[in-house]
Amino acid sequence: MENTREGFGDLLIAAGGTGGHIFPALAVLEVLRRRHPEMKVTWVGSSHRMESTLIPSRGIEFVGLRQTEIRRGLNPMNILYNTRTLFLLIGSVFRSVGLIRRIRPGIILTTGGFAAGAAGLAAWMTRTPLAIIEPNAYPGLTNRFLGKRASAVFTAYPEAKTFFREKKTHAIGSPARIEVVERDRKSARAQLGLGDDTLMLLAMGGSQGAAGINRTLPESVKLISMTARGMDLRVVHQCGRGKLDQVVVDRKALPESRYSVVEFIDDIPTYLAAADAVVCRAGASTLSEVACRGLASVIVPYPFSAENHQVRNARAWESAGAALCIEESELNPSHLANKIVILLTDPRMRNVMGEKARKFGDPSAAEKIADIIEELAARKRVS
Repeated sequence: MENTREGFGDLLIAAGGTGGHIFPALAVLEVLRRRHPEMKVTWVGSSHRMESTLIPSRGIEFVGLRQTEIRRGLNPMNILYNTRTLFLLIGSVFRSVGLIRRIRPGIILTTGGFAAGAAGLAAWMTRTPLAIIEPNAYPGLTNRFLGKRASAVFTAYPEAKTFFREKKTHAIGSPARIEVVERDRKSARAQLGLGDDTLMLLAMGGSQGAAGINRTLPESVKLISMTARGMDLRVVHQCGRGKLDQVVVDRKALPESRYSVVEFIDDIPTYLAAADAVVCRAGASTLSEVACRGLASVIVPYPFSAENHQVRNARAWESAGAALCIEESELNPSHLANKIVILLTDPRMRNVMGEKARKFGDPSAAEKIADIIEELAARKRVS
């Protein structure tokens, strides 16, 4: 493999919109940057989504494209909106072609989403190798389309393989960030001041927060504190930026030392390493990190995700015995409290569920994907 690591060339990444698209690409980038410190990286994404600030803050050159989603349903407003989307896409494709011809990347890496469509089409038009990471059980529209033209597709779920060409598809798993994989549990718990007998529940609704979890969890934990009085429980609740008003906590029953609410956790690897169980959405990056840590979880999938992919992800985990699942239509304080208590009071179940969760994540996935990307770039150099 060493010969493929020489003269790798530059890398173009096209990903964005949500953490589920951004963080798997960042995980692979971490590996490639370590192997190729001379490599120049350009990231293409939406000019108005979270990547437009997150990626530049990491010292990565960012090119923002004006893009919008496709709205489903045949009505006059949606038809007008989708016509505008089409024109924006055409403009973004031509801009991406120009970018590729200027920087001449050895390969283009994408994780799907609308931010990736234009660059993926430009890769096909310029005959640049295209590698796709599909982190969901049901591939999104962009990846299903681009997968027919890709040099390699990396899937996290067996269900996703059927949508792509078998010879080009690699069932590797969704890559997690190196710091999530390597964070030490003992030191993480010490950093957060957790005792040996303290059970930590981490609640996170993804990069945008989760209104259902925000409204329901405080009352669920209050019920738990009333019924399981001997439990030494600490809850850390990430509610999403600008969502603090959605979380109403009875501070007489749940003081700050027992139930803390924050808009966003910058050091999520430490909190994941310290946690005993998780309440979360079913976004791809969240689940890949929960899987790599081998954590038991209660999953509340976002009900309006594109093509219902979060529900499909959650049901895949539930069917494998890797998580408990509550759809948002069934979410209420007592139901959620019951699920959480099942996990917190049964350490054997937590361990078994955590081991089954690990099957959905491979800590070495980013390394394996990087190996294949290097091979593809090497083929381009000799062709």
